[in-house]
Amino acid sequence: MEAKLLTARRFVDMETGCSYRYILSDTEYFRPHYHDYYEIFILLDGAAKHLVNGTVIPLKKNDMVFIRPSDTHDYASYDGKTFSMLNITFTTETAEQIFDYLGEGFPSKTLTDALLPPFVHLNAGELAVFNARMAAVRAISSDDASLRKTVLRTLIFDIFTKYYSDFSSNSHTVPLWLEELCSEIRKSGSFTDGSEKLFSLTDKSREHVCRSMKKYMGVTVTEFINDLRLTYICNMLLNSNHSITEIIYESGFNNISWASELFKAKYCITMREYRRTMKQ
Repeated sequence: MEAKLLTARRFVDMETGCSYRYILSDTEYFRPHYHDYYEIFILLDGAAKHLVNGTVIPLKKNDMVFIRPSDTHDYASYDGKTFSMLNITFTTETAEQIFDYLGEGFPSKTLTDALLPPFVHLNAGELAVFNARMAAVRAISSDDASLRKTVLRTLIFDIFTKYYSDFSSNSHTVPLWLEELCSEIRKSGSFTDGSEKLFSLTDKSREHVCRSMKKYMGVTVTEFINDLRLTYICNMLLNSNHSITEIIYESGFNNISWASELFKAKYCITMREYRRTMKQ
């Protein structure tokens, strides 16, 4: 079946630049399609097959997917079982304004150019918070377009910054559990506790974690942890008046000489020189 173009003028509130819609699969007609707008959808219940860009991706409850205008996709159920989803649609202008505001440090081009749509899996707590925010959206009067625009744009902005700010081009080659594990230890700052803390955050065996990280990310667990510590040191050298010794210990290193050697190997400069040069 030939893919159909869905237009923003029909599926997005042009006054606010964004819309939302709750969908039940047994009352919706799905067909291959693409958009001239962006979309974020969350599978709220059940399971489904996402047929996108020539690939079939299984979806389960709480999966959230970012769809770009370049994506051609469709949905199919498993054995005719019902699934439900929430679609948040927004114009290219809205997306560009958000990406422009986030600046060059945000991986907007990587997100839009990836071969497959970027996706994440929300845990139960995250979905509960999301549902509460959508309840607030639904409580806005239909006459108050300005407030609806602000609240929906804030929600979209928060989705990008919370779930897609560390997206990389290899995100779809890295198993989801490993991607979430790395993201958790990075965002929580618990890398300062070392590799044992990383192992404690997953039900996978130590051997499986080590093999997977080397296979999919090209680094050992120790190298991954040390790289996060070095990034922490860089930030603290620039944004604190703590002594270099204090910063090294705060990062989780317990050997000053080893930390200094790793830092110079990566940045080709000593910590003292880095602090002095970058603050000029």
